[in-house]
Amino acid sequence: MGVNHLSDHINELNENIKNYIESQIAYYKLDIFKKMSRTSAMLVKLLVVGGIGLLFLSFFSVAVAILIGESMGALSLGYFIVAAFYALVVLYFLTLGKNLFDKLILKKLSKEFFNDDNLKQTVDQALEKELSQTNEKEL
Repeated sequence: MGVNHLSDHINELNENIKNYIESQIAYYKLDIFKKMSRTSAMLVKLLVVGGIGLLFLSFFSVAVAILIGESMGALSLGYFIVAAFYALVVLYFLTLGKNLFDKLILKKLSKEFFNDDNLKQTVDQALEKELSQTNEKEL
């Protein structure tokens, strides 16, 4: 009778392990889907806002170039000054801004992709569920 009882426990353990692995796989599939959805939404939002911002910046730059050009008496001079300003901004970001953007993007994506609290909570819930099912079977 002891061998049958041990065999039942081993079969039950095997079933619990299978259920645990299946629930972990399902969790990770859902987690990846959620993260991909958020990342896609963030990318679309960035593209829309970036596109509108670029349009605004273009019109604003032309207006400033015309204003500077008219005040200096030569329209082309205004465009050269605005172009030089943007060249300086690009040089600044190429030399000093690279680390700033890398850190900012890395920090934002790390928070999104490595949310350990959420993982721990889900694993704990799955384990509690398995334990309660096992206790019910024993009673």
